Order: sequence, then C-alpha cells, then structure tokens
Amino acid sequence: MRTLALVGAIGALAVVAPAQADKPAHPPKPAHPAKPAQPAKPPKAKDCTPNNRGFRAAGSLGAAALAKNADGTYSGTITADVKKANRSAPTGSQTYTLDHAKVKFHHGVDPVAPGPGSRVTVHGKITGLPKSCSTTGFTPSVTVKKVDINRPKH
Repeated sequence: MRTLALVGAIGALAVVAPAQADKPAHPPKPAHPAKPAQPAKPPKAKDCTPNNRGFRAAGSLGAAALAKNADGTYSGTITADVKKANRSAPTGSQTYTLDHAKVKFHHGVDPVAPGPGSRVTVHGKITGLPKSCSTTGFTPSVTVKKVDINRPKH
C-alpha cells in the first residue's frame, strides 16, 4: 500500500511539473524616465528683522508708581527684583514701564500703594534678534501686558 501511494504521488508530480514549466515569464519592468534637472536656487538672504517674544518675569516688588486709566488699566512704573525669568528677559533689579497694562491686585494688596516686598509677576513682549544675527547697536524693547501683585509670603 505504501508503494502504491508513492507511485501515485510521483505520477501526480510528473503531470503537474510540466504544466508549471509551460507558464510564460513575466515581462521586464519598463525603465523610469529621467527627471528633468532642477534650476539651482539662489541662497536665502539672512533675515535679521527683530521679532517679538513673550516673556514672564517673577520676583519681589521694590516700588510702584501706578495711575489708573479710565478703561481700568494702569500706567506708570514698577521696580522689581526679578529672581526668575524665561526667554531672554533679564533678571536682577528691573524697572518696567506700564502703558495701559492690566494689573491684578490679589487679596491683601493695597491698590493705591502696594507694599515693597510683595510678590510680582510681569507678563509681556520683548523684541529680539535671531541667534545668528549681530546684536551690535540693537536695544531690545519691553512691552508689559499684564502684572500680578500678591502679598508677600510669611
């Protein structure tokens, strides 16, 4: 019985193998057309125009001379000892000029005369140049948009 099965398998293989060999070969793939040459791009000019960057500075209030405007905003100056600042905002003793800026006096802070040592956070925009540009003769300008004044921590 084993021999009969083996002979039958060989016979079936002999019939299938020639059928497999008669298949036509796949046609070759056509060659891709060559891409046209791109014209050379001129080099980009260095763009050194100033741009505005948002900043946040926090520290303790030194002095404040603020006047309330008719629209509820404040104008004047604030001197603060800045301990933390992001971006290119400077730290240390800073004087900020406010022109129609929003000022929030938190609970326990006198809006007429906020006490020295109060915690202050200043939000605004500062102009800057890209890193690859020379800063010779450039002075960044600071625009204050919002100020938060909290009472000092105990």
